Amino acid sequence: MAERPAPLVLVATPGDDDPPFGSYAAVSAAGQQLLAAELSQRLGGLGAAVAPLRPQHEETFQWGGWFAAGARASLGAVGTLDAIGYAGAGSLALLGDRELDDLLTPLAGEVVANNRFSTDAFVVAGDLELALSALQGCASDNGAARCLEAAGFRVRDLSAAPFSRFDVDTPLDLALLRLATRIPAGRDLAPGVGRFLEMALLPGARRLDVPKLAEIGAVMRDRSAELVVSGRVPADAWQYLERETACRVRCFIEERGMRSARAGHPRSVLAALMARSSPAELVAELSGLGDAVVLDSRVLMAAHAGSAEASAWPPEEERFAADFGDPTPIETEWLRELVDAAAAAPVPWLMGGHALVSDGLRLLVDAAWQGH
Repeated sequence: MAERPAPLVLVATPGDDDPPFGSYAAVSAAGQQLLAAELSQRLGGLGAAVAPLRPQHEETFQWGGWFAAGARASLGAVGTLDAIGYAGAGSLALLGDRELDDLLTPLAGEVVANNRFSTDAFVVAGDLELALSALQGCASDNGAARCLEAAGFRVRDLSAAPFSRFDVDTPLDLALLRLATRIPAGRDLAPGVGRFLEMALLPGARRLDVPKLAEIGAVMRDRSAELVVSGRVPADAWQYLERETACRVRCFIEERGMRSARAGHPRSVLAALMARSSPAELVAELSGLGDAVVLDSRVLMAAHAGSAEASAWPPEEERFAADFGDPTPIETEWLRELVDAAAAAPVPWLMGGHALVSDGLRLLVDAAWQGH
């Protein structure tokens, strides 16, 4: 790391309130706990001071107030610093050490973020009181870099680095992380994380396998086939698909930066089509456009709810189950219809969140060419 005072990084750390044993949420929480501990060790090894940021279980939770309060308490405990940062529990899981080191080296008046428009980790240097005041009103971590930019800080964006956007929020993200260990891609994970990924069981005693992986890989290798991708697809992920797959790619890009947008409700052409017809009709339409479909289902959830906040979407367990094509715990009618229709579709479907349609696409492509 460059010669400068070590920054203090607050790492979001899952609490001790375990979800029900045997649930999708329990697997996700256990994985995030391990990843938060591993990230804390990596940051400490690069010279940063690290403090846990414990969850806040309030109905009126607001990210900026939570982070600013934790940051001020930590600053009071460690003394004078000129740089402070934040990292989500599952963020940066595949980011290389050199890029992680870059995150820790902002100049005064600068914020370094893994992604300017959908921030999962950042470090800001200079006037920390100004920075914390700016972040105080930030609704989510995804908008942190833009809040700081509006306050006058320069933004250095690391999103061009491979796997800078890969953030583990769900069991499917853990399955993608497990896939990365088999390609291999990114960096080597800590042994404890690797063992967990191999041993964890989803409901129904299923391993952390990416659904339809072989079928989607076959489409990516087929010059006569077409892949349909929809959601918050970054430009470099779309370019990677175009450059590294043999198939044609039909890409619907919607609601990038959805959670960091300042005003308005999430909007989606596909969600509008679904509302005017049905989830089954949406599945039929997209299935007819190609030979496999990869869908960012959270865009549909946000548009259907009129909110980018996950608390307004179908419950966590239902979202996670939908990613694995499991309708059993899903009580939200439209989501269950979507999952049932996707399972019966004539082409393979894979649904998930932002990690799937960003760096997850890179993992799917690399796995396709390596026979997974």
